[in-house]
Amino acid sequence: MRFGSYRVDIPFDQLKRYKRLLLQFPAGLKVYAREIADVIEERTNSEVFISADPCFGACDLAIDLAKSIGADALIHFGHLPIPNLKIDFPVIFVNAVMDMDVQKVSEKIYRNVREKSINLVTTAQHIDFIHSIKRNLESQGFLVDIGEGDDRISKPGLVLGCNFSSALHGNANSIVFIGTGNFHPVGVSLVTSKPVYALDPVSMKIKMPEEIANEKDKLLKKRYSLIALSKDANKFGIIISSKIGQRRLELATRLKEEIEKMDKDAHLLVLDNVSPSLLRDFGKFDCLISTACPRIAIDDYDNFDSPILTPIEFEILVGRREVNKYVLDSIS
Repeated sequence: MRFGSYRVDIPFDQLKRYKRLLLQFPAGLKVYAREIADVIEERTNSEVFISADPCFGACDLAIDLAKSIGADALIHFGHLPIPNLKIDFPVIFVNAVMDMDVQKVSEKIYRNVREKSINLVTTAQHIDFIHSIKRNLESQGFLVDIGEGDDRISKPGLVLGCNFSSALHGNANSIVFIGTGNFHPVGVSLVTSKPVYALDPVSMKIKMPEEIANEKDKLLKKRYSLIALSKDANKFGIIISSKIGQRRLELATRLKEEIEKMDKDAHLLVLDNVSPSLLRDFGKFDCLISTACPRIAIDDYDNFDSPILTPIEFEILVGRREVNKYVLDSIS
């Protein structure tokens, strides 16, 4: 079925097994939530509820909310499953595939990418087109790799905000990211020394490796400044997410033990949605360390009253990692 510029293949026959369903959508799909709910109710005779909470990815499953209303299953829209997550509740993933002109995308890559050996990576809403693009490019003489990724990656070529392992596959000379925004291509650039291109299939604009490298340098300068601001920190807050796919309790407790061995204070703070306003109630921390989604520290640092670091950046802070070995925090 089509909703705006998305194709959404809803498994109605599978949903008919359940009497009560909770639907969960990321922000970009919520505009279609009521329409989708109406269609599911009509086709399945199930009682349908819609989660109005934020949704940040396949790591953020509203299982507790589904249980609280007595739902028989959670229908999670817009993301692919994370294979190595252990889930004790029926969750059905329904991806939303965004329209793409495969021929135009292929031609844009063909005309702009300087290397003939490339690794293609993309996000969930474009993943269905990646093999067609590969075939088009191979017909033009390119050698195209699509990486498998690790156990957190459900389809070859997929990259997540917390995992870029598919970009490390093979011996390609450059990496081409197909998708919107800067975070993913900059993240890819930080885990590899290869040139990275970023092609936006909506605007059809392509960023060259020099532009991605410049964005990476800007990010690194900001991250290094936050590490420097934390040099004399004595009071640490360690953020733990209660979300099933972001919950890194063992890492958080190891960080607390390490900080306390340095004769400094550390407290473990558990939240569902990590909000600066919720943390302010505890008073001032000299430094926060987020073991939740890596994007919280990277994208939202300006909203926090204290410097917020990733576990990788904490390693640099205490001298366990060299500055030139910086990579984005990732979850495997």
